[in-house]
Order: sequence, then structure tokens, then C-alpha cells
Amino acid sequence: MVNAKPAIQKEEVAPAAEDSVQVTKKQDVYQQYYELLSSSLEEATTHLASVLDLPDYESNPRSAARLDFISYALQFAKEACYGPRRVNALISIASCMLDAAIAGASCAEVQATFQTRLLAATSPRPGADSEQFSPDQVAQVAQYFARTFFRHFRLYSYLYSTPQDIIESNASLLVETAIVPSFGDALAESEWLDALDAKRMAEEAAAAEAKQAEEAAKEAAAAKAAEEAAMRAEEQRQADLLRKPATLEDAIEHMVAVRLDAEKKLLSEEYASKEEAMLLRIADLEARAGLPPASAGQKKRANQAPSPTPQ
Repeated sequence: MVNAKPAIQKEEVAPAAEDSVQVTKKQDVYQQYYELLSSSLEEATTHLASVLDLPDYESNPRSAARLDFISYALQFAKEACYGPRRVNALISIASCMLDAAIAGASCAEVQATFQTRLLAATSPRPGADSEQFSPDQVAQVAQYFARTFFRHFRLYSYLYSTPQDIIESNASLLVETAIVPSFGDALAESEWLDALDAKRMAEEAAAAEAKQAEEAAKEAAAAKAAEEAAMRAEEQRQADLLRKPATLEDAIEHMVAVRLDAEKKLLSEEYASKEEAMLLRIADLEARAGLPPASAGQKKRANQAPSPTPQ
């Protein structure tokens, strides 16, 4: 006759409240890592390093190896569509294996630890999200760690058992001391505003002067260009007059142009001599009448519209 065990021995002991809180926190941490990973790899890596207490992962190869080991395990769990509790269980088993290797355990000992932990978390019906694995999931996990961790077990052992070379370097930093002006040199607000107004007015005056100079330069350049164009036109006209006509029509046009040019020249000389004689006559009449000499403006108007005088 087999004696039955007391019923109290069949009851499972509930986990402590503190352990449950820690597991929940880790689950939240890993979910936050997944969220950051979708937007920024750098932020996700920094977050995971802070969770694993690896502040020197950028300079310490051992910290970098642990960070890579855990991050690849998280990636495997994400591709396998594990829930938060199953992800936490997988990372717990992975961390246990790595800690055993760091402690100096052999590959066979670490494999035995892995099998024990994984078989203890195996269940025929683990549910949608729990800390247990189905037989198919156990096979997937075993295949993953066989292809990654156990294939490179000697590298992990060497990394964590061989002393690392320490490279020390000194860097000189240039620290600039701020020069604080004396309060005795400070201006009152009214004086400061006046100085700003004076500076603004000076800048506006300089800008206006520069603009005037630029406009004057443009006008001078335009006048010079017009004068040069007139000179070139006159030179071309003179050249056309000197050119021998090729046809009778050209000869007639050439003769007419030459006669017109000669008449214009004679008229210009005649008007110039008459103007000079008229100015002399006006000056003589003013001298006889005792009147003051005519101003330049009056002389100019007389030059523009001369009145006929007896010759």
C-alpha cells in the first residue's frame, strides 16, 4: 500500500512579491527596448546598456560582448513572436549560461546548465505568453544557442579569462577663461540707445552716399557710352562719305550727303560768327548807355533766340 502525500505538499509556493515586481520591470524594460529599436538603434543600444549596467560598453570588449549577446537573443525572441514573460525567461537562461562561462565552467558544464534550465521551463501547453516553452519552442531555442553561443564558446571563454591590455593615454584640454568686462565701463541705457541710434544713422548715411555714388557712376558710364556711340556713328558716316560709290544711285546719295554736310558746316560757321558779332554789338551798346554788362543767363537766352540786327 502506497501512502499518499499530504495535500499541502502538492501546492505550489507562490513567488515573492518582490521577485514578481522585478520580473515585471524587466519585461517593461525589454518592451521599451523593442520600441526604441524601431526608431533609433543608437537609443535602443544605450537603453539596453543602462539596463544591463554596462556603461563602458563602447571601450570595454567584455561589456560589448555581453551587450551583443543579449541584444541578439532579444532579436531572436522578437522574430519568434515571444510575449514579454517568455522573452524574460529566455534572457534569464541566456544570462545564466554566459555567467557560467565567465566563471570558468567548461562547455559541457554550460550545456548541462542550459539543458537543466530549459527542460525545467518546458510545458506541453505553455499558453500564449508564459515563462514556459512548448516542445517546438524548446527545439528552436536549442538550435539558436547551438548556432551562436556554443559554436563560439571558446571565444567567449578566451575573452573573459584572458587579461586585457590596458591602453592609457593623456589628453591636454585647453580651458578658456571668460573675460568679464568691468561694470565701470558699462553705459547707461539711454546712452546705449543713443549710441545705437548714432550708429544706425551713420550706417544709413553711408549707404545713401554709396547709393548716390553708384548712381552717379552709372550715369557717367551711360553718358560716356552715348558719347562713344555718337563718335563711332560720326566716324562711320565720314567713312561712308569717303567711300567710292559703286552704282549711280550710290553716287547720287553720296553727292547729296556731301553737299548736306558742307551746307551744315557753312551754316554752323555762319551762325557762330553772327552770334559773336551780336554779342560784341550788345556789349558796345550797353557800354554807351552806361548799363551794366548782361549776365550769363541773358547772354544765353540771346544766343538761343537772336533778334535780327542791321548789318
